[in-house]
Amino acid sequence: MSVRPPSSVPASRRRGGVAVLAALAALVASPAARTAAAQSWFTPSFQPPQVSTRDFTLGVSANAGTAALFQWREGIDANSHFGLEGGLVDSDGSGGTKLLVGGSYAYQLTRATADQPLALLFTAGAGLAVGDGPDLFRIPVGVSVGHRFALDGGMAITPYVHPRLSLDLVTGVDDDADNTDLSIDFDIGASFEITRQLALRGSLVVSGGRFSDDVGFGLGLTITPQGLRSAGLRTARR
Repeated sequence: MSVRPPSSVPASRRRGGVAVLAALAALVASPAARTAAAQSWFTPSFQPPQVSTRDFTLGVSANAGTAALFQWREGIDANSHFGLEGGLVDSDGSGGTKLLVGGSYAYQLTRATADQPLALLFTAGAGLAVGDGPDLFRIPVGVSVGHRFALDGGMAITPYVHPRLSLDLVTGVDDDADNTDLSIDFDIGASFEITRQLALRGSLVVSGGRFSDDVGFGLGLTITPQGLRSAGLRTARR
């Protein structure tokens, strides 16, 4: 398969895009990111930098435990969507089994063009993990950054990075301790579109902080029902 890069992209713009990705990678590698610590758990977001009309993702991940996830994204308009998430996690250590529930909102900040090759999607959400052991409530905010490359045969691949800053609250532990923390999650992922209706998503996720300090991986299958893509979304993804 041959990749068709964006046409007429000036070298300075390409260097600028590489610089943005390098800066985000440096952030997760820095001591501050590793000591500072999604969704309802420390799982991959499976969120490429494109607004969705409607899609469903079934995923599994291994990060601070083993999780099975279901995600539903629904378009609000041409520039935004909301999402709901549910699942189960068998957490590491004595955490036991937890139920995951969460919601999210996304807004398209920029779309890739010939002059600006990176798409940026703002994300915000809230999630809860309840069950055996302490419960966890999270409020993550971040930006998914990447570019969609068209391939032969109607396929495409979108590599992306998705850093998120999260306010985390743990309940059911020592009342005298500080049970809140700011944490950082960082996804390095890709969405491989087999067809316009079916995509495979994979992501390396790094979580760091007082409540989680782990590196994991997730795999997801995303289904976009036929006929539900808007003209605006099709144009945005060209």
